[in-house]
Amino acid sequence: MRTFQFSDAKSHKFWNIDVSGNSFTVTYGKIGTAGQTQTKSFPTPAKALEGADKLIKEKTGKGYVETTPKAAGTGSAAEAFEKALIADPYDGTGWRAFADYLVEQDDPRGEFMQVQLALEDEARPTPERKKLQAREKALLKKHERDWLGSLAPFILDQKPPERSWRPSTINYRFRHGWLSELEIPQLGVEFTRALLLCKEARFLYKLHVHTNAYEYPEGHPQASEHADSKYAPGPDLPKDVSHYEVSYHLLARFPYFASVRVFHLGNPIGENFGDSDNCHTNGEMAFHYVKQMPHAEEIYLLAHGVDAGKLFAHSMPNLRVLQVFHNRAYPTAKLAGNTSLRNLTHLRFQPHAPDDPDEVFRLKDLRPICRSANLPKLSHLVLRCTAFGDEGVTEVITSGLLKRLKVLDLSAGCVTDEGAKVLAASPDAKNLEQLNLDTNTLSTIGIKALQAAKVKFSAKTQHNEVPPFDFEDEIPEFLYTNADIE
Repeated sequence: MRTFQFSDAKSHKFWNIDVSGNSFTVTYGKIGTAGQTQTKSFPTPAKALEGADKLIKEKTGKGYVETTPKAAGTGSAAEAFEKALIADPYDGTGWRAFADYLVEQDDPRGEFMQVQLALEDEARPTPERKKLQAREKALLKKHERDWLGSLAPFILDQKPPERSWRPSTINYRFRHGWLSELEIPQLGVEFTRALLLCKEARFLYKLHVHTNAYEYPEGHPQASEHADSKYAPGPDLPKDVSHYEVSYHLLARFPYFASVRVFHLGNPIGENFGDSDNCHTNGEMAFHYVKQMPHAEEIYLLAHGVDAGKLFAHSMPNLRVLQVFHNRAYPTAKLAGNTSLRNLTHLRFQPHAPDDPDEVFRLKDLRPICRSANLPKLSHLVLRCTAFGDEGVTEVITSGLLKRLKVLDLSAGCVTDEGAKVLAASPDAKNLEQLNLDTNTLSTIGIKALQAAKVKFSAKTQHNEVPPFDFEDEIPEFLYTNADIE
């Protein structure tokens, strides 16, 4: 049986076809349902195959992507390895068994896997490691183009766009013998088309998309003058989508999201959890990607327009890190009520240039996080651009959350000397590895109190604005000037 999927912002569908003798059976419907089934008979088996091929060509022409399990090698053994290792990519024994299997099949990737797995043992003697590294380099030089599949021309033959000021080099990494990481500074339509066909990406562990390429379809009057790149029109492209956002929508059809454990959309993360520049990444498709990642462990969304309501309520039982910067909505009550987030350790929020009262973190936004019974492992909390001030500090302490925290970042807030004194008096504050009170409203009094209590803290560039704030009249100035902390 051959299986196919189609995904965009409006629908997620499957279509399967199974040829048997002189007939074939088609099953189709929404992903997650049993779907509907139709069977068609033909005079001969050859006619059945011909009819099936015709249907498959029609479906792929409309944007369906084949998801039939096909690992290197043949037979159910390879498929079983693939299924098991996607479910548990940390199973070293499984990877070694898969490597041995491929060696038996005379597949050169098997030796490459064995070499990379051996190099993960840092206790090996230096001469042995150097020999393994030389063999790794030789195998990669000989087979890298094949092992990158349809992405090879974009990665190995890539040239920077003539007019773009943005980084364009695609970074990648092989691990356990397979393409494991992809970092794409500018996501273009033609690259995305190739990615959808890249079966070599079936074990992709980490996917980082900075932003989309600014591009036009071929033939557009501005395609040569203003675009980073251009793409060929086709029936596989989403309809009713802005020309420079087609790649975002096309990416939703990537058939191997299930293997992704680390997903990053937006700028690289700078020192102190900041980002490298202002955000211009569109995050409207972020949830459509994430909901196809049942094993996600780390999600970094430095983008605007993320559907945080759906994201925060989504089941993510393996999630450890959630960073959402530059969004305009943070429904923390939904996140706090999500019973699947019991493994979450790192939570980082920073709104995008708050120019609306609803974009500022208040006590009502902090309280659900502090009192949630569904976040027992939370140890790193970053909440920036806040207006809860000293009340928020008291909430973090009295709720018991401070006992579990290693990092507390309340930069771009309005904590006063009184809040600093409350923190200094709490024995749990001394256990913090980092307390960030940059751009709050401390004086030397509050700073000296924290120093005397031997709390590890930072308190740079303080301001003079203190609550209460009349948000209906004016947003506090410090929230504007510190919306892009680095």
